Amino acid sequence: MEEKEIIALLRHKRHDWMNQIQLLQGYASLGKQDRLLQQMEEVKEEAEEERKLLNSDADHFSLWLITFNWIHKTYRLKYFLTQQIDLSRHDQQLIAYATRMLEIMDDHIEKDELYECKLTIYVGAQETVGLSWEWEGPFHTSEALIEKLNNEGFIATIFERKELSVEMTME
Repeated sequence: MEEKEIIALLRHKRHDWMNQIQLLQGYASLGKQDRLLQQMEEVKEEAEEERKLLNSDADHFSLWLITFNWIHKTYRLKYFLTQQIDLSRHDQQLIAYATRMLEIMDDHIEKDELYECKLTIYVGAQETVGLSWEWEGPFHTSEALIEKLNNEGFIATIFERKELSVEMTME
């Protein structure tokens, strides 16, 4: 990563932190104690997930996830690690699979919609690494989307054309 990329990353991260601080200040100034405490808890949880991700030893995948919302305008992603996980041996493979999933999804989404995802990263049976992507948003030609994802090795299910569940595992 070059200096300009590092500076851009730091700018984005600073911008995110400033937004969160301003939100906290707003709740405090309005006397909304319950909302302030809830937002503080969300900030704390996000920082904890980021800590677990950065300690996963998957430098490229960590950077890919941290910058995801800045790069992808159609998608919003929140990630959770169920525990501290060593992802180092899967680093490049995780990016390749995740990028391929997005490429497939791009052909089945509405261009003016925002698709939100909750990604859970966990250790599965026999020490496999599992990723569970839960997407919300309208998907057209959902049967073709499911078929394409499943043919590429993902385990995909769609509910009412607006909730897409994609599972991937790595040994």
